[in-house]
Amino acid sequence: MHAVDVSLVIPTYNERANIVPLLAELNAALDGATWEALFVDDSTDDTEQVIAAVAAADPRVRVHHRQINQGGLAGAVVEGLARVEGTYVCVLDADLQHPPSHIAHLLSEMRRTQADLVVASRYIPGGSTGGLGGPLRQFFSRGLKLLSQTVFPRRLAGISDPLGGYFLVRRSVVQAATLRPLGYKILLEILVRCQCRTVSEVPYVFQPRQYGESKADLRQGLHFLRHLATLVWDCSPAFALPRWLLGSDVPKAARPSATGLTLRAD
Repeated sequence: MHAVDVSLVIPTYNERANIVPLLAELNAALDGATWEALFVDDSTDDTEQVIAAVAAADPRVRVHHRQINQGGLAGAVVEGLARVEGTYVCVLDADLQHPPSHIAHLLSEMRRTQADLVVASRYIPGGSTGGLGGPLRQFFSRGLKLLSQTVFPRRLAGISDPLGGYFLVRRSVVQAATLRPLGYKILLEILVRCQCRTVSEVPYVFQPRQYGESKADLRQGLHFLRHLATLVWDCSPAFALPRWLLGSDVPKAARPSATGLTLRAD
């Protein structure tokens, strides 16, 4: 098997109409690079079959359909991270709100800065949250971002978009971590639990959804709050003594498992 430059981990839930346009854009964006795309699918429609039909003609494309949705979208990403081989891993959504053409900018920034993680940010000059549907969703997005930055001021210092879902990470960085995903904010999980020496950002414009419906709802918001509370208990220095007294201290880094990643999905 040839070395893979970039692995794409793409979680899907009922995204059948987006698969073919997404892969066409990925093929154009990654022209000249060695890449693979792994769809981790939790769909209840025929999204899996659509991906499988493409994969039959293109060995770079694979689909892993999960029988049990463990850990939500973030859990799907973690399972994907354990199944890919690239030097770099790009995580993006299947709904085309994360423009595939921007992957080249993430790669360029990674190589220029030698960063461990490059975040596509909606909140720095040149970026935009325009694709977020309506002022209420904009309000919650900014509010939850501020809450996360308040809880983890050091780990998230200088990071404008810690709750985004579009980023590029060195696979070796996530391989060395114990991830316990819940809900859909996988980037926050990686920023808090992984040992990222350098994090960089590049701006991007969050696109309007073209097909299908957004999965963001009140339940996802409640999952986020539970996820944040778990991160605070596991990782905040303020709770180091209570964790030690209760014998529940959770290591922030662990040796990779046989599958390449230690997965704990709550």
